[in-house]
Amino acid sequence: MPMKIALVTGSFLPTIGGAEFVVHHLAVQWMRQGHKVVVINFTADQPAHPDASYRVRKYTLLPGATRFGYHRFPFQWHAVRTLKKLLREYKPDFISAHFGYPVGLWMARIRPVPRYLITCHGQDLTKLEQGYRHEHAIDTHLRDALNSSGGAVAISTYARKLMEDMGVRPSVILDIPNGVDVERFQKKVPRNLREQLSLPEDALIILSVGRNNPAKDYATGIQAFAAISATFPSAYYVIIGAGTSTLMPLSQELGIAGKLVCSEGLFGEDLIAAYQQADILFSPSIRELCPLVVLEGMAAGLPAVVTNVSGSQDLIRTGYNGIVVEPRQPAMMAEALRQMIEDKGLRRACCAANRDMAADYDWSIISKKYLEHA
Repeated sequence: MPMKIALVTGSFLPTIGGAEFVVHHLAVQWMRQGHKVVVINFTADQPAHPDASYRVRKYTLLPGATRFGYHRFPFQWHAVRTLKKLLREYKPDFISAHFGYPVGLWMARIRPVPRYLITCHGQDLTKLEQGYRHEHAIDTHLRDALNSSGGAVAISTYARKLMEDMGVRPSVILDIPNGVDVERFQKKVPRNLREQLSLPEDALIILSVGRNNPAKDYATGIQAFAAISATFPSAYYVIIGAGTSTLMPLSQELGIAGKLVCSEGLFGEDLIAAYQQADILFSPSIRELCPLVVLEGMAAGLPAVVTNVSGSQDLIRTGYNGIVVEPRQPAMMAEALRQMIEDKGLRRACCAANRDMAADYDWSIISKKYLEHA
């Protein structure tokens, strides 16, 4: 039976990030399944994606909320008040809330009548420097908010562990990973990545995707590539994402100028072409929960070299569909890249395995897992 579904989140497209795209893809799938969907957020008041057939509504925050804490007075009071008004107007049958902090805390205050799930995406769970739990003493608030929900969605085994360690009841936690639009990444697009980036036609491309932030640890990835660059003169390291141009001076320091390509302007079909035409996916991250980049690479059939961090370790198995190495270990990463470049049979096997595995993560399947708990 068709439902009215509200996705309640913080930031949303056109702000670019993994969580923003998770919300977008869930909304798209639920619309395709015949439901009425609205995305309620605090950054956008209209759809920003060409595939968006869902509605978008915006609630307001008081100035200073980001700096002083979304959970503090009067910032939480104001957000709850405006969010509650929108939910009363829309009258959803099911609510999918995203980010335990701050949205989960606000939902616990609102206590809406329909069942709601809360999906945590990383910044709201980790205690690393970039996380809200590092910045604010919110553990008790977050635990209580997740326990009072209809279900706390853990997108990886590590996300579940973080929730349980915080005191979230195991019976409340729902294991639902992120997904990927398999058809989109497997349908060939008429682009020539090498021509677009001014690379030789025989260039072997090692690809990383994602905005430049400390968790991605691109500096270590560049060091690993530099260690093998002379051995494989046709190899190029391409990094796509906002802020990546600031990494270019490192290529000069390491003697690989011209071999490192950083692009901040590949989107849509250009980005899909990058996945399809690259040779190896490389993720040197020190933190992930359920990386969309790895899922997208799998859908495109890319063999992967990833670090042994949550999310990536759930998706990639050494010798089956990629190679898993320890984070912050450039020598180990370099050896994995060398092995993947030299062993074409391994690359072909990983390619086939990743295409097969990606089918289980298609958004059409993942979105229905949410509705099993509606």
